[in-house]
Amino acid sequence: MLKQLYLKYLKRLLIFTISVLLIEMLIKHYLPEIISPHIAYLILLFLVMTGVAHYIILKTDVKRLEYSYDQNKTKEEQMQNIMAVERKFISRYFLTTTIKLLVYLTVLIIYAFVNREGMLQFSLNFVVLYVLFTVFEIIMIKRPIQK
Repeated sequence: MLKQLYLKYLKRLLIFTISVLLIEMLIKHYLPEIISPHIAYLILLFLVMTGVAHYIILKTDVKRLEYSYDQNKTKEEQMQNIMAVERKFISRYFLTTTIKLLVYLTVLIIYAFVNREGMLQFSLNFVVLYVLFTVFEIIMIKRPIQK
């Protein structure tokens, strides 16, 4: 089930990334001054980080989706088991989000030291991509939960 869900997610992530690239090309054609020359690397960074983070989160989410009630256990024991799985999911989600944020912050700091002139363009492009990929990730995480 993990492999199927992850491949489905990767397809959607690739379609989303291609859409972002097409939008970036349109904006670059009409307003080239607001697009950083390094945006392709940023998009690649967000694609890789989002894909890896989702795989880590999905490993725990599959346990949530596959959880089945045991008729031999009391309701209290079942609730404790469910809560343990939920806590693991939440912990793993926050851990991956924190690691992603630290990686992103590191990229911004390194870029600021290397290229001060283009920092405004780069950081604006970075923030836009961060918001887009974060919204996409949240929507994709919510889908299995709603089903």
